[in-house]
Amino acid sequence: MTALTEEEIITDAELTAVTDGALEGTDTPATANAEPAADSDAPAIRIVKGNPTDADVAALVTVLAAAAADGAPEGDGKPPETWGDPTRMHRQWAPFSPYSYPNRG
Repeated sequence: MTALTEEEIITDAELTAVTDGALEGTDTPATANAEPAADSDAPAIRIVKGNPTDADVAALVTVLAAAAADGAPEGDGKPPETWGDPTRMHRQWAPFSPYSYPNRG
């Protein structure tokens, strides 16, 4: 039995788009990070199981409000180090250059 495979060559920009989830055709909607409208009638928290007391719900709301107000961590502003990223181990296409073999007559 012979197995045939097809090699797909992608550029760094396409690789970055795939890892960031910004490539067209992904299952994540564009509004996934959007905040919900404040005037919606839907409850902010839905208790699925159990019978929490008012104090339990108040504690949960306090923790979630504090986490939302904290925001994302600042970080150091540097790009992430990707030198050891497994995607770097795959071959990449190199453009042809007539100067690659200068000693060929």
